[in-house]
Amino acid sequence: MDQKLDHGPYYAIKIAPGIHHTMGGVKINTETQVLDKSGTAIKGLFAAGEVTGGLHGNNRIGGNAVADIVIFGRQAGTQSAAFVAQ
Repeated sequence: MDQKLDHGPYYAIKIAPGIHHTMGGVKINTETQVLDKSGTAIKGLFAAGEVTGGLHGNNRIGGNAVADIVIFGRQAGTQSAAFVAQ
């Protein structure tokens, strides 16, 4: 260490690692429909937020998660409501 710890007072807090963002998830299209392995939309299944993958790829783009949640969440809600109304 660069600095000696010869004199107090000393204070401590308990810290632990935490996960604040998940990477990857189901693939969606621009209408927030969940896609199967062949890229076909699964009827009636919509997703948004961290359960989805693709927007961030292999590296989280800091600060974009909020916009992702708001934009795709609203889109998923609109699409879900339209599906139920059919």
